[in-house]
Amino acid sequence: MIQLVPSQDNEQVHRLRDYSFSNKYIGEKRNDFQYWVEYSTTIGAYDERKLVGQLLVLPLNMTIHQTSYKMGGIGFVCTYPEFRNRGIMKKLMIRALEEMRKNGQSVSVLAPFSVSFYRYFGWELFFDKLNYSIPSEAFPNFGNELDDVKRFSFEWLEEQLFEDVCTFYNDIAKNMNGFMKRDGAWWKRIHRREPDSHFAAYYKDDKIQGFVRYQIQNLTFIIKDFVVKDYLAEQALWRYISSHSASVYRITGNTAATNHFGFHFNQPQFKKELVQDCMVRIVDVTAFLSEYSWAELTEPMYLRIQDHFAHWNEQLYCITNNGDVEIVESDLIVDDKVLSLSINIFSAMIVGYLTVSEAALYAKHQPHEATLMAWEQALRKEKPSFYEYF
Repeated sequence: MIQLVPSQDNEQVHRLRDYSFSNKYIGEKRNDFQYWVEYSTTIGAYDERKLVGQLLVLPLNMTIHQTSYKMGGIGFVCTYPEFRNRGIMKKLMIRALEEMRKNGQSVSVLAPFSVSFYRYFGWELFFDKLNYSIPSEAFPNFGNELDDVKRFSFEWLEEQLFEDVCTFYNDIAKNMNGFMKRDGAWWKRIHRREPDSHFAAYYKDDKIQGFVRYQIQNLTFIIKDFVVKDYLAEQALWRYISSHSASVYRITGNTAATNHFGFHFNQPQFKKELVQDCMVRIVDVTAFLSEYSWAELTEPMYLRIQDHFAHWNEQLYCITNNGDVEIVESDLIVDDKVLSLSINIFSAMIVGYLTVSEAALYAKHQPHEATLMAWEQALRKEKPSFYEYF
């Protein structure tokens, strides 16, 4: 039986999570997990009264081309081993899609344990992350400047500085394709999970222009957040980071692979590794497209979606010159005017990961060149970046 997990079964949720994952939650991590069990849509599979499978849909948000969408973050997906290969996970995923649609979460993101598994259910890769490791001999050198950098930590919190960081982050997130705005609950989650975090905020003319959140462990400077307004702020924060060269031997972090990371460093040759560890899915195509920020609409465009697990998406859509989204009869439109995509490919295209021409390679029918051109003009081009984890 698949149902929403009642609060009296929360302890079973903890037991199933702890059994299924390698690290048992204790202390603040357990408290954090309990918070999200309570505030998420927690879906369970039951064998009579025993919880044998589960997933959480976290109530989050996501900025896509300057529009903020309600987003369902899928996490803590697991079943007991003796109940696997019985179709339980399929039922949980279908129920999750239904619940997200009901809750107005028109987009979903997850971190896959298996890309092929979640691709089967309609999620698709959408962000190429670059993990980097910079040895001491390659630390960036941007000269000596008297930068206005203010430092604090979760342990020795300075309320005004922290408020500046939170506000600055959300101001940047509003304009960054793929970013989540962080509310107080999300910052508390970061605090509970990474309590040793330090912050360094760069100010110019008494206004914050960027910050780095980091930890120092095992002689390594570990960058957790690096968010800046411009190149001057980036240089200032790298000067701050490199000033630790007497006490750390390595700098690690991650960034978008599209950033040409390290290009402007004096020594750009260091270890970089491409990682694809997050997937996206449009849950409700009509609702999503109704809010989408189009670049340029020159003529009506037609879109057909194949979606085996969210039947409400299997429609022929017309996007009018005004950006209105209508469902039309399929036999009224010839195929070469229609962009016909699976929900996976459509999801990757509409968030900016795939171009229209790249997506069209996977189309069921090859549309006319004029049709592709209209879509190229209509869609925004910014590549997505997503750094959160749940």
